[in-house]
Amino acid sequence: MPSDIPDEWSTLREKIIGLGEKSIKKSYYPELQEHLNELKRFRTLLDQTNDAIFLVEVSSFLLTDLNQSAYEQLGYSPKELIKTSIIDIVAPEDRQKFINIFSIPDRPISKKKLKFKAFFIKKDNELMPMEVSTRMVYFSGILYSVMVARDIRDRIAAEKTLKESEDYYRTIFENTGSATVILEKDTTISRVNTGFETLTGYSREEIEGKKSFKDFLHPEELPKTLKYHQMCRNKIELAPKEYETIGFNKNGDLKYVVATIAIIPGTDKSLVSLMDITARKAAEEQIIKSLEEKDVLLKEIHHRVKNNLQIISSLLNLQAYHIKDPADLEIFKESQIRVKSMALIHEQLYQSENLASINFAEYIKNITSQLFNSYSSPTTTITLNLDLQDVNLEIETAIPCGLIINELVSNSLKHAFKNRNKGKINISLNQDSENVVLSISDDGVGFDLGKINISDSLGLKLVKTLVNQLDGSLEIRSDEGSSFLIIFNAAVYKI
Repeated sequence: MPSDIPDEWSTLREKIIGLGEKSIKKSYYPELQEHLNELKRFRTLLDQTNDAIFLVEVSSFLLTDLNQSAYEQLGYSPKELIKTSIIDIVAPEDRQKFINIFSIPDRPISKKKLKFKAFFIKKDNELMPMEVSTRMVYFSGILYSVMVARDIRDRIAAEKTLKESEDYYRTIFENTGSATVILEKDTTISRVNTGFETLTGYSREEIEGKKSFKDFLHPEELPKTLKYHQMCRNKIELAPKEYETIGFNKNGDLKYVVATIAIIPGTDKSLVSLMDITARKAAEEQIIKSLEEKDVLLKEIHHRVKNNLQIISSLLNLQAYHIKDPADLEIFKESQIRVKSMALIHEQLYQSENLASINFAEYIKNITSQLFNSYSSPTTTITLNLDLQDVNLEIETAIPCGLIINELVSNSLKHAFKNRNKGKINISLNQDSENVVLSISDDGVGFDLGKINISDSLGLKLVKTLVNQLDGSLEIRSDEGSSFLIIFNAAVYKI
């Protein structure tokens, strides 16, 4: 801001006028010398200021005196400016301002200063923007204007930079792609962008400075939101930077949004960005509803498949009553048990919360229980040892794997313990980062490894076929009993 016009001007005027009214006598020389010294000091003070000071005769618009800063800033010499009209060194578009100030007839003297901006013309014709402060004073009955002018080029450049910065951030604020607001400490909304107008249905004139962020929130969301609002100011490290909340628009419609909050540095204000996820929420609810319907449908399918397999098992059982040949009867019984092993998988899927896969350890416990009931002998005590990890297999893997267990355990129960009154069957199941490892062994009579590969047994052929179906490997040993090691990759269930 321009410096005030010193009050010393009035004192100086009175002293100069006083000298003119006194006779210049020798007795006044000391007093005159003192006044001159004071005048020099005051002139030096004026010349040292950075502001340009002009003394203008109001009636003629002529410059009658200037300080050193005025000459230096405008680039003129004293001879070029003294007795020059102030109008001649002012830009054409600003001249009327000076004419209006100086042309008021019978102007009353006012202590109030006039302030305005104007462009001055330097000697090299460069225009210099200056802020001017002027006050009217009388010297020896003549009206003058004391004008103090300050170069404001740096200020204008700073204001331009500030405006460009404001325009830059205002453009970002308006085009973030989300509804954005600036909140005061008390949650009053001080600024909104077009996105927030669209989200809420209110105009910014209805919102800015008039509404609180609380006015748009669902009542159940208020405690949580206010808590986060305070945490952002007091415990920012604990405050979530993003959270979901629910609000209303002008029509009372629910709006689901994701709020992102940031404190504006150096202020108590916060910047809140809101992403409208109402449509996404509706889609999610529709997907959940659709998935629930599909789950019900899949459960019903597994239930019906299980029932159909049980019907097939029952038909085989009925047919078996008409079979007289013991070998044929055994074939029917084995087929019936295989059907039951598949039915058990569908029953477990029907009862499971996860329709994509089953806990195969639980399946092994169930299937072996059924097999022991089917092949138990009152004269032989067979012990079952299980070492099972919780391994989940999807249906395309579980069915062949279940049939493998059915064949191998059935074979052990039927053939491994002939002429013995006790025995052990061991089953282990585990999974590492790549493979599922299934081991089934017994301490029975074993078999001839040389003949096993050329055996025409349906059960063994079925086991080999099922292992190939799993893209797995089969290792067979006969050392103090029989041992089967199956290694395969667990397939990924595809919807």
